[in-house]
Amino acid sequence: WAQLLCEHGQAHLFENWAPGDGDEERKCRFFQQVRQLNESYPGGLVAYISNARELLRAAAQGENPLHGVIQVNVPLGVNLDYGSQEYDRYEAIGFQQLPYLSFVLVAGGLGERLGFNGIKLALPIELASMKTFLETYCDSITALQRRSGIPELKIPLAIMTSDDTHARTEALLEKNHWFSLSRDQVFLMKQEKVPALNSNEAHLCTDKLDPYTLLTKPHGHGDVHRLLHTTGIAQRWFHEGRRWVVFFQDTNGLVFRSMLAVLGVSHELNLDLNSMCIPREAKQEVGALTKLVFRDGREITANTEYNQLGPLLKSLGFKHGDVADATGKSPFPGNINQLVFNLKTYTETLARTGGVMGEFVNPKYKDDARVEFKKPTRLECMMQDFAKTMHEGTKVGFTTSASWIGYSPAKNSIAEGLKKIRAGVAPMCPASAEHDIYNATAEIFRRHGCQIEMPRPCDFQGVLVQLGPRISISPNFAVSRAELERVIPSPEQVRISSRSALVIQGEGTVIIESLDLDGALVVTVAKGGTLRIRNLRVRNRSWDYHALSKAEMSTEEEIYTIRGYKLARHETATIAVQEEGCFATRRMDVRSGKVSDLFRVDWSTVESGGYYLAAGMVLAAAGIAGYLLTKKRSL
Repeated sequence: WAQLLCEHGQAHLFENWAPGDGDEERKCRFFQQVRQLNESYPGGLVAYISNARELLRAAAQGENPLHGVIQVNVPLGVNLDYGSQEYDRYEAIGFQQLPYLSFVLVAGGLGERLGFNGIKLALPIELASMKTFLETYCDSITALQRRSGIPELKIPLAIMTSDDTHARTEALLEKNHWFSLSRDQVFLMKQEKVPALNSNEAHLCTDKLDPYTLLTKPHGHGDVHRLLHTTGIAQRWFHEGRRWVVFFQDTNGLVFRSMLAVLGVSHELNLDLNSMCIPREAKQEVGALTKLVFRDGREITANTEYNQLGPLLKSLGFKHGDVADATGKSPFPGNINQLVFNLKTYTETLARTGGVMGEFVNPKYKDDARVEFKKPTRLECMMQDFAKTMHEGTKVGFTTSASWIGYSPAKNSIAEGLKKIRAGVAPMCPASAEHDIYNATAEIFRRHGCQIEMPRPCDFQGVLVQLGPRISISPNFAVSRAELERVIPSPEQVRISSRSALVIQGEGTVIIESLDLDGALVVTVAKGGTLRIRNLRVRNRSWDYHALSKAEMSTEEEIYTIRGYKLARHETATIAVQEEGCFATRRMDVRSGKVSDLFRVDWSTVESGGYYLAAGMVLAAAGIAGYLLTKKRSL
């Protein structure tokens, strides 16, 4: 290994080593690390160093990565408006595809960027329920399984972890008994790091405190494709009869809200790759989905970084670069790295490419000479670049839905969020993400016909959020707009004030017939149980937010300091159904404490008692026969 490294310009690594047999154990550990890095990178360290030199040369010379592009077009796509007939139609089509789904969660990062010393998946998605991101995602998949009408269906979930997150992700799953999923449907894939580089000559570097340890950095989320290939997971899913694989990020709690409609677009348009997108402001600092036409005739639909799009358009004769169209938005939709692949095309491409993505390097130079780095860099790859590896002729498109229904990640600290605000974009920090989740649910209820008071602006540590009713509903409550008709049959009889909190949790069924809520109400219904909320009026002090003082920002738990506030629970009314059967509330006024005066309703008298069964029957008529036939063939 020492000879190989020296032959490829890395002799400097040994300059500070002890002579002779000194530090023998640490030297052995060094070469073990070298061996591991060599095995984990396609082509080994020689290929990594060679690729790095070429990419660093191009970066130092300022080469344009989009050289040869002669035209930039808007790709094939559909713009969805939540609540429209078109949206409902696509959602119904997506509903029929439930038996054929699989999911991939990209979760290799820690929460350090947020100010959280743990994995981001362990963060509470919001403070009303205190459910973690990972639990919410698992519960969402379980809810989709139940709607399939196939009792034995298990929708698989693969999670890409890293050295930093693998053990803690596994521990979180095991501690919580894999949440609502079973252990055999969750697959963990660990991503390896790559060596850091500290010069244009692609010199590897060691840790400042230990000359026997190579400094390594993450290679980027593009490695997820290679892992799905080398583990055989993608191929296994395809042979099991699955048709779609959905990729999503670790802290976007809204991802499942519009996912079925996006899936419906994929099916109807027969897309091999469908990028979930959001409307994008002109010149906004968000990557754009574009169709690039090259001088040699190639056409590629892929993400173009915002800092490349403007100059590219200007070079092609568009004087002002990226400008708004008649809608007031950029014609190029914003890429949010949530992807839906046709699994057949995906596995065929993996077999041809090995899942290896094109790489890039982004060194931070000390000056315009572009020779010295401010800090070590590394080669990176992005999962959305899979589109660039697909054969010409494959159908690549997009589906946009408004940010409020599909995208509000918690990925920035408060300080970084404030910088985003000053740049004119959303802060994308835990506070904004939490309230966007509440407000999305409130808007869904509002558009269904419920009387939900509008939010008001509120400032926490400089981050402005829209403070409305804290509505936190289990994914099991309703997975589609059509299901709202069944669980809220008389929306005009549902009123929730802006200072209220409503938490619906558990694996049972909740049907809200009539509710007047001006306070806090927590409803828990266990699996097999059904609760009909009727003629219920709640009045109590509710819950409110306590902004943290400067002193508290340094002493409170991290789940609060990353938000800048705590949630104070003053008074709460609770309803719990812990047994099978259908129950209903009596006409009553409630302040706080447990509501125990429920009465049992005979199933034969409950119009919507066959809630899940009915949903399953609809789906069965549309697709179960095909699923079973596919399953039989795969066996």
